[in-house]
Amino acid sequence: VVPSNRHVVIRDGSVGLEADHGERPRPSVDLLLSTAARSYGDRLIAVILTGSGTDGAEGAVEVKEAGGCVVIQNPRTAAHPSMPAALPPTAVDHVADLEQIAPLLDDILRGAGIEKRIETVDRGAIDQVLAMVTRQANIDFRQYKPKTILRRISRRMALNHLHSLEEYRDHLEAHPQEVGALVQSLLIKVTDFFRDTEAFAYLEAEIMPKLIEQGRERGRVLRFWSAGCATGEEAYSLAILVASTLNRELPEWSVRIFATDVDDEAVNYARRGAYPPSVLRPLPAEHKARFFEPSDLGLRVTKSLRQMIIFGQQDLTRGAPFPRIDLISCRNLLIYFKPELQQSMLDLFAYSLHQTRGYLFLGKAETARPTKSTYELINKKWKIYRCMSGPLQVPIRAPNGIRAADPALVDGEQAGEAVRGRREASLGDEVEVRRVNELFLRSLPVGICVIDRSYKILSMNPAARRLLGVREAATDHDFLHTARGLPYREVRSAIDRTFRERTVTVLPNLEMGSTLGEARVLTIQIVPFEGIGAEAALVCIENATELVQNQRRLDAVQSEHSQLADELGAANQSLTEINKDLQDANEELQAANEE
Repeated sequence: VVPSNRHVVIRDGSVGLEADHGERPRPSVDLLLSTAARSYGDRLIAVILTGSGTDGAEGAVEVKEAGGCVVIQNPRTAAHPSMPAALPPTAVDHVADLEQIAPLLDDILRGAGIEKRIETVDRGAIDQVLAMVTRQANIDFRQYKPKTILRRISRRMALNHLHSLEEYRDHLEAHPQEVGALVQSLLIKVTDFFRDTEAFAYLEAEIMPKLIEQGRERGRVLRFWSAGCATGEEAYSLAILVASTLNRELPEWSVRIFATDVDDEAVNYARRGAYPPSVLRPLPAEHKARFFEPSDLGLRVTKSLRQMIIFGQQDLTRGAPFPRIDLISCRNLLIYFKPELQQSMLDLFAYSLHQTRGYLFLGKAETARPTKSTYELINKKWKIYRCMSGPLQVPIRAPNGIRAADPALVDGEQAGEAVRGRREASLGDEVEVRRVNELFLRSLPVGICVIDRSYKILSMNPAARRLLGVREAATDHDFLHTARGLPYREVRSAIDRTFRERTVTVLPNLEMGSTLGEARVLTIQIVPFEGIGAEAALVCIENATELVQNQRRLDAVQSEHSQLADELGAANQSLTEINKDLQDANEELQAANEE
């Protein structure tokens, strides 16, 4: 119980009170959680129950950032659900009804003991669990640091009352839904608006003017990539930075910010662009007034800013990179990867940046060291680099996300030959695909797009570009992000099924989004393509809009006809009853006349 004019804080493991100076609500839940997070780090468990307002949302994010665990009462059963509902989904580990929280805490605490016990377990058992996750969830965690992996797995084991990795492996096989729960616990997804204010100030003063100068020479075009965007604060920070710098010139520019994350739930939250006021506290008042508007749960990013950003789900270890990027922001994500995967990601970023000699913006806690032959160090404190060179083709990675030249896979001279052979084969295949496109595909009325296993577009004919609303060649782009109006998860699952089972997958009557400015319905077929020697697929796109509209009109006419028939039948029935009444009345009249 805290006095109304005091804040409760945790300092060096002790509970204390401090005076309120009018800077926060009284007493501040945010302050309590943030000071506890600094004191206890990843040992802290924060439990948030029902409450009004959004006080506590910012503190819960700090708990999560420190590696702690956040448990909230189920908003559906909470008396005042606004507080639990105000938390970003990426900051929450567990949602439970009130009576379930005490047993849940017991399970979480037992997880700490399990972690210590399984640290000595053979690495092969952990690899088996992670291989199962990779196979079912299509996300590769085998290159994450072992300590992070062990902590998350042990918590899941405790929650399921399991005592060995072998038991947990069997549990994953029997309960596929547990794979999703484990994936959510493994993902790193904490961010803030303008995280490290001084770093963004340096970007605004030193880097942004150079990017704008280069962009003018390319027809006023700027392209950014927020890799590992979590709930979107970083991507929106970049958008605010660009809008503030360009100011009135902004409508004259084509600005695209690609924001990707492996967590689909976090991406959906980011796409909405609505945040509680406590999360927006670091923003200057003029930014809030200019770039945000009131919403049910606080403030929402204005439409003009949201339209600059393309959000999409992507696993960095598997997805294709975006080409011709001016700046990549990937902050405090690589620290969770092993050195081999860090280098693979840096090579991937170099492919995106080398054409524009763009900039790489890493987090200040990053341990990755970009090679001097590829990157030039611009600012050591804020880990900002400029890409000086890069691969002409997308860096080749094995199916598990490791580069093909990794010594763990091949060694010595064989590694170099393997990489060169694959690169030459890949280049030859793509040249052949484009030659086929020139000779055959461009004349077809049906949209045809050739993609490889990583969803990269090898070729796209004019009909496909027209149907998908793509205004550029889009070669080497990620198909799933280029076809913005299509339902992402449904199309990705269909493509994965075609590659996995080598069968034709049909997606009938897909409703396009509003990005094209008109209603459009497409039928898509994904067909295995064996003709070029590489693993590829044909995406065949047909315009079914007129057919669907005619069918809807026919259904409407039939429905109207059926309704009229029902009304006519009812009218006939009513007339029959009236005639019967009339006949009865006549009989009564005749009887009366006879009497």
